[in-house]
Amino acid sequence: MTLANEFIEVIHQIPDTIDIPLIQEIYIPCQDKKKRDPQKSNFGAIKLEDGTVGVVYISLSPNIKEIGENTDLTKFKGMSPLDLAKEFTSSESFQKTLGFGAINTISQYIFQKSNFSLDFTTDSLGLLQLNHTDNPGMVGFFPPLVAQIKKMGLKLTVIEKKAKLVQKTNNWEVTLDPARLETCNKVLITSTTILNESIDEILRFCSNAEKISIIGPTGGFFPDPLFSRGVNIVGGTYIHNSNLFMELISKNERWGPSTRKYCIQKSNYPGITTLLNRIKK
Repeated sequence: MTLANEFIEVIHQIPDTIDIPLIQEIYIPCQDKKKRDPQKSNFGAIKLEDGTVGVVYISLSPNIKEIGENTDLTKFKGMSPLDLAKEFTSSESFQKTLGFGAINTISQYIFQKSNFSLDFTTDSLGLLQLNHTDNPGMVGFFPPLVAQIKKMGLKLTVIEKKAKLVQKTNNWEVTLDPARLETCNKVLITSTTILNESIDEILRFCSNAEKISIIGPTGGFFPDPLFSRGVNIVGGTYIHNSNLFMELISKNERWGPSTRKYCIQKSNYPGITTLLNRIKK
């Protein structure tokens, strides 16, 4: 079964007795290079009527943002996020992107309603517990980890999909070959690999890794399907002030004042069934 279908199966486990708020707003940024932080224009948001927000990555392909800019997003107002989440298995890139965002939003709502205690104190990079004997790997480019590894004098292998990024330095190498991960004992993976459906291929080459961490702004989903595939850590972004977040993202400014990063460790996670049972009680 594909990972997308497993996420939909999790969504189907949510009983009718749990009232998921309807969609209040979907925001997709316009391309405006004059704004303060152009990189943030890679993300949109889905906000529910109770204020819960999930982050949406909208730069997987050039047409996604273009479709979003030309779509009347008000048509989603009042829609159940459970229905939108089912689009994660769609062959249409824009619908699939919104479906993944809806899964993140629903997950954030369930985390809150079940009183699941998110770990805001632990660093997802720190959880890798890098030492001088490690051979780390990275899927996607994480500057903080690159700096940390450079400081430790370790050799880093970075897997990318774009040929123009291939390069090699004394401290790290960017390659298109995911098989290079077979020599890595600790691996950090961008959550974008779930949206572009490369995650299963990536994980096949991580069988020798003692620790695997998946992080990113769109890592706000239920971790169950990833934990069942051998992932140890999932790191996401919790939005504690939704009004401020929507204001900042609409201005293309940094989200820091409205968000906190968190980690979920497989060893401490009770599972979706337990979380849903807490709400039903």
